[in-house]
Amino acid sequence: MINRIQNTVLFFCKFIASPRSIGAIAPSGPKLAQEIVRLADVCSAKTVLELGPGTGAFTSVIACHLAADAHFVAIEADAHLALLLRKKMATVRTVAGSAEHIGRIMKSYRLPPADCIVSGLPWSTFDAALQDRILCAARDVLRPGGKFVTFSYVHALPLRQAKRFRAVIERTFATVQKSPIIWKNLPPAFIYCCQK
Repeated sequence: MINRIQNTVLFFCKFIASPRSIGAIAPSGPKLAQEIVRLADVCSAKTVLELGPGTGAFTSVIACHLAADAHFVAIEADAHLALLLRKKMATVRTVAGSAEHIGRIMKSYRLPPADCIVSGLPWSTFDAALQDRILCAARDVLRPGGKFVTFSYVHALPLRQAKRFRAVIERTFATVQKSPIIWKNLPPAFIYCCQK
């Protein structure tokens, strides 16, 4: 309970300092984390990537569902959050860097194509060019049939960037499915499950 409160306070402080890079006032809740990991099919994946782990709301759930021989890399742009995540979850390979460089990061670790990518990135705060670069990079490192799973907040749907994001993922991936709304999250969210 104390860790969850500390994570929420840290996340909120990061949001106040840089709302465009964090994108939410609190870390994702356990219901959203469980559902995103289930839809990504993490338990059967051999190579799992996480983009934007933040304080580790998805990271801890991914780590619990990984196969014993699976590779898992979390990529966090905020160097301070990456360092804290390394300290908190020493068994998770955490890289401080931009998700748009995912291909280079995978090559440096000699990883095979990813079976799934779980993303906690705040898409609606990104400009069009950054959305495109990250999505293309993610698609390129997935194996055929691999899954890219991310979420969006219900309140962000009317935003121009959110509408554009939906159009871009539909152009980028072979299939895109949208989950029902997860009301037990602050704020309420839904999941996009995309397949290469």
